[in-house]
Amino acid sequence: MKRTTLKRFCLELLQHLLAAGIMTALAYLLLNSYIAVDSIDGPKVYRIFPIDTGLEFEESEIYHDLFRNAVSDITQLVALKGQLETDGILDPSKKIDVTAYAKEIGKDSGGPLTVVYTLDDIVKWGKSGVEYTNRFMSMSEFVNYFGNCIYPENFKLDQFGQLSFDGFYHVGDAQEDETEEGVAADGADLEEGAVVQAERYGKSAEEITALSQALEESTQEQLEDMVFAHIMSQNPDGIDISREDDGSLTVFIPMLNCRYTSVGGKKQLTAYARNWIEYMKLQENVVAAVESLTINYQRYQLCNEAYRGANSNVKYMVRMMTDDGMCTYTNVPDLAELPDNEVTESFNEYRRYLIYYPDSLVFMGNTIFSEEEIDDYISVYSYAYPDTTHIWLGVDSKYTIQGDSFHTANAVYQKIVPNVGRFIILIGVLALFWLGIGIYLTCVAGMVPGGNGERICYLNRFDKLWTELLLLLAAGLVYGGWLGYGILVDIAETAQVMPTKLFGVELTRLYRYGLFAAFGIYASMGFDMIWYSMVRRMRVGGLWKGSFLHFLYSGIENTVRFILRHKSSMISTLLPYNLFLFSNLAGMAAVYKLWNRRIYAFLLLLAMVAVDGIVGVLLSRRNAEQAEIEEGIGRIRDGEVEFKVDADSLHGSSRELAIAVNNIGEGIRRAVKTSMEDERLKTELITNVSHDLKTPLTSIISYVDLLKRLHIQEEPARGYIDILDSKAQRLKQLTDDLVEASRISSGSIELEKEKLNLTELLNQGIGEFSERLEESSLQVVFEDGDVPAYIYADSRRMWRVVENLFNNICKYAMEGTRVYIQTTKQEGRIEVSIKNISRQQMSVRPEELTERFIRGDSSRSTEGSGLGLSIAKSLVQVHGGSFEILMDGDLFKVLLAFPEYSESPADDTGAR
Repeated sequence: MKRTTLKRFCLELLQHLLAAGIMTALAYLLLNSYIAVDSIDGPKVYRIFPIDTGLEFEESEIYHDLFRNAVSDITQLVALKGQLETDGILDPSKKIDVTAYAKEIGKDSGGPLTVVYTLDDIVKWGKSGVEYTNRFMSMSEFVNYFGNCIYPENFKLDQFGQLSFDGFYHVGDAQEDETEEGVAADGADLEEGAVVQAERYGKSAEEITALSQALEESTQEQLEDMVFAHIMSQNPDGIDISREDDGSLTVFIPMLNCRYTSVGGKKQLTAYARNWIEYMKLQENVVAAVESLTINYQRYQLCNEAYRGANSNVKYMVRMMTDDGMCTYTNVPDLAELPDNEVTESFNEYRRYLIYYPDSLVFMGNTIFSEEEIDDYISVYSYAYPDTTHIWLGVDSKYTIQGDSFHTANAVYQKIVPNVGRFIILIGVLALFWLGIGIYLTCVAGMVPGGNGERICYLNRFDKLWTELLLLLAAGLVYGGWLGYGILVDIAETAQVMPTKLFGVELTRLYRYGLFAAFGIYASMGFDMIWYSMVRRMRVGGLWKGSFLHFLYSGIENTVRFILRHKSSMISTLLPYNLFLFSNLAGMAAVYKLWNRRIYAFLLLLAMVAVDGIVGVLLSRRNAEQAEIEEGIGRIRDGEVEFKVDADSLHGSSRELAIAVNNIGEGIRRAVKTSMEDERLKTELITNVSHDLKTPLTSIISYVDLLKRLHIQEEPARGYIDILDSKAQRLKQLTDDLVEASRISSGSIELEKEKLNLTELLNQGIGEFSERLEESSLQVVFEDGDVPAYIYADSRRMWRVVENLFNNICKYAMEGTRVYIQTTKQEGRIEVSIKNISRQQMSVRPEELTERFIRGDSSRSTEGSGLGLSIAKSLVQVHGGSFEILMDGDLFKVLLAFPEYSESPADDTGAR
């Protein structure tokens, strides 16, 4: 046992060390299969997968992604150069029309106004941040902030003749030549004012006159409400409204803090706007331009520096025809003056290149980059790329310029790839060894060699924990493994980007490998502990039996069984009934409480109906099973001892009762079989002994007969001869009776049945035994002795019955009494009754008198073998009749019954 335990301990230790080796090798792959490169968007990390080990760097997914990023960056860089440079040089004083720029980038608010700033001011403004000042004013102040807007040209009459605001058409203070006379506000001639406005705004005099009259009839507040409603219908962003206690409205407006003066010399945007709608849209365009250009400027700085000819192995050239002439952007100055065909030849020399002429649908290259992809990149900056754009892009595969992403990635790739395959093979070999040890330990788990060379199953202390606790422990180990896996993933993903810290401690490379190895040991030990315990439990069948659920189930089952099988009906019947009744009452009370929440009440009621239905089905099934058991008991009682109740289809106590009934039937069958076997052996013994006695008995009788022929007269020899003759004859009669009884009981006799008059046979018996009856002073009274009674029987065998009965009467009937014989016919049967008074008091039961060797004379002083009545009964029964003895005090009565003779074909009873 100790040697087995030590061997297992060593194998498990080896298995854990193999797991540590697997994780250490995996750590090498993970910690050294990353390529970290700097890009415009920050550090990027690529992982080298085993599938990449057979590819060259230029064929790997890493290279393709770097190339794709370069195309994206250069496409954006060229667009930014067009925005920020003048003659190929960054121009801080470049003028930026904010509305035009907003249209280019797709963020135009749709306003009609614009403002121009220098690039330098916009970038500085964006770096400082866009800020707003929240201003609040009354509704009237808000409406009239840009000047009085209550002018006839801003209003109209709708189809119903109602006055409504039509829009901001009057320019306010900019048209100072328009005086009060123009609107006839001071009571001037309306007709004259109408003619002037009709000429100026293209409306008829009648329309102007009606409009002026509607304006005069409206109050200032009503007109301001119309204007305010129009402004708010345009959904200006950021404007909030609150209603004061007196019912007035207060308007909150976020107004942009303009840090810099425009090229036009104005600082505030309100100087350009004529109303709030124009102001808010102009403000949106300014903010969009400031934020976008600031980001673009920062992006331009990064891209321009990264893709300078001296800093990058990526070479590019973009040439396009614009309104200002031919523009060329490149990091290869020597190619700037060459024609397109020579530039194409130059880029064809690169191992990886891309050439694209959108205007002539020319696309050439030897990368995975497709024409659709570059179209997608260009479409983002479609305003910067006219159809005349020609693009050349290539990568110097010699990577002569150190420090860029292609050079760094290639150097690390060439270092890592040769080692990946070796470590994968190492991990596979270690894993096979770990698995092999695991399979062996699984096969021998929970087994030790016994004394006879057999395997003995066992459980240790840990295996005696409830199965649920084992599963909870397994779940805890899995959760711990998941947390550890997350830590290892974080270590692997960040190892090439930044130092990794665990609980505030910076991890060196050695610590990282140690963490991986520790995780392998943890996973291996946790798996072994749970798995081998499960195997041991399954091996001894304790996986379910050792669970808390089984413990709980067994407790409930035993409790229910104790209640249902209790001898007291108060416990076995009333207690379950009361519990069931209480549960129904509690359910009804809960339904009443939940009635307002109909869905829950309905579900609870449905559950109650289901439970009641299940109980009803169980009770019905139990009654059916009880009926089936009762039927089985009846069939076994009626002699079908081979019958079996199907216990497998029954449940609970009914099943146990069925098993008990089957056992009873089996016991009866065995008892009957044993009894029949004993009877057979007894019959064989009697037969054999009788046959063995007949040979010497015949010799004795012969020699006695010879002695009698000698006529010996001397005494006491003569007396001895008489005694020998008497006893020999008695012994011969006994032997014959034994043989006859054994033959009848074994069923070996053959009956020669015929029509027989039982009355005549009885009269013959009376005649044959008349002398002996007279000697005992017995008088026979035979009622209906002249009425024939026919039966179907063997006459010789039936005479033996009559002879035995009369012998019994002569031996045991009291002298000087009468013997009554009566025959009757009843329902197709012949019944015979023979009655006499016993000479001695009977000390045995009536049914015992028909057993073998039982005699009415308990002192056994009279002649007889005790087989007469037994033989008579057996012969009556083989004829299909019945033989019964009744005793009432000293009255001894024998009842015989036979089927009456019939002319129909013979049946099993012997009747015809």
